[in-house]
Amino acid sequence: MKKALIIFLSLVLMLTLAACGGGGGKASPESSSSSQPVNSTSDNTETEEAKYYGIGEAADYEEYRITIDKIERVNDTSIFWNPKEGYSYIKVYVTVENIDAEAVSVDETPLCIVRNGDYNAELSDYSRNADVKGHLQDGIFEEAYLDPGATESGWLTFQIKPDEKEITMKYDQLFDTVNFRFMVE
Repeated sequence: MKKALIIFLSLVLMLTLAACGGGGGKASPESSSSSQPVNSTSDNTETEEAKYYGIGEAADYEEYRITIDKIERVNDTSIFWNPKEGYSYIKVYVTVENIDAEAVSVDETPLCIVRNGDYNAELSDYSRNADVKGHLQDGIFEEAYLDPGATESGWLTFQIKPDEKEITMKYDQLFDTVNFRFMVE
């Protein structure tokens, strides 16, 4: 009975290791060949990162075309549950278009603010739309599932420093290739 249990457990362990890719940490030919384009792409990414799009300019990234249509300051902070004292807010009107041949989903917060070369998790990295009273107000940007050629438009609110005039944003915190830069009056 003990031998059968040991054999059974050994078999389960081997199958588990095989299923988890227990190849001893060796890279397969596929993974080493696929890592080369990633490295060569990073050189191109640096070039792409230098390009900043302005208000009204469309930026293409994979299956998306992203455009910041306009920016305005939020003067009436009573739309927020708990506006942070000493900070300003802006509305960023954005349009996301599916330029792919298949349907895609768009997150409810497609843009984030970048400060000092990275998004700032503490201060308005993502939209503050969840803090808006009556969260689903007219015109607010919502998560969407877009068919080919379809668009989703709406506004996102962001908390900014009161003296901040130039804003840099990027498409999602994970992607560094689609950047926007604009002035806030």
